[in-house]
Amino acid sequence: MRNALLVAPAPHPDPPVTYWFTGPNRANSAALARHWVADLLRGNGHPLLQDRAELCTSELVTNVHRHTRSQVITVEVSFAAGHVLVRVHDDSPDREPQPQPQPADPYTLATSGRGLELVDALADCWSVVSDETSKSVWFLLHATEPEPDPDPDPDRARPEPSAEAAP
Repeated sequence: MRNALLVAPAPHPDPPVTYWFTGPNRANSAALARHWVADLLRGNGHPLLQDRAELCTSELVTNVHRHTRSQVITVEVSFAAGHVLVRVHDDSPDREPQPQPQPADPYTLATSGRGLELVDALADCWSVVSDETSKSVWFLLHATEPEPDPDPDPDRARPEPSAEAAP
């Protein structure tokens, strides 16, 4: 795995803004968490990270649901200068997520086993932290500034394309 780290990133000097979502470990938890994370990203000025964060969150919450006996899932989202950190917590430290081996046939029709591969491909970095009572799988997305509008004055008249330029 190219992005896995052993420790969480160092905190930024400015305190992060953090939100928590806690719910029961149910089949619909991944969808609820995914939509909640998307709303947070849009509401905090990070719409460009939404797709990656939704998919990574959904995969990690689904892993908790499918592979642990945790009664509760907590999703924590922190916004700090330059990045968004998402942590998925459960109370099942005995089951650390393990990447599945690549199938011999890359076009296999298997419908599961790719969650951590997706997180690894989409997140800027990720890792697992566990202790005696709980486990967290986290991923980090670097916030990128949107491209500046090349024409900041939307009311300015734009030249009409010439007939000669048309194909």
